[in-house]
Amino acid sequence: MLESKIFANGSTTLPKPVREALGVRAGDRLRYVMSEKGVHIVRVPSDENSVKTHADGSDLRKALDAAEEIMDENRTLLRKLK
Repeated sequence: MLESKIFANGSTTLPKPVREALGVRAGDRLRYVMSEKGVHIVRVPSDENSVKTHADGSDLRKALDAAEEIMDENRTLLRKLK
């Protein structure tokens, strides 16, 4: 069993065997898929990572990241209401 510490800012370090199993390295992006069965971590395909290299890709990536953050905040609020 592998584990890692969550720091005050929410960051963590993925253990090397996990990084190797996911095939990720510095600069890659991960996606966290939440379901009734738990949370699954998947690597964002490299073609989706390349959206940052397009002329308007950085703006699109910022908008998507902001939307994801708002969705996370809403999930937290909903959990508190339950």
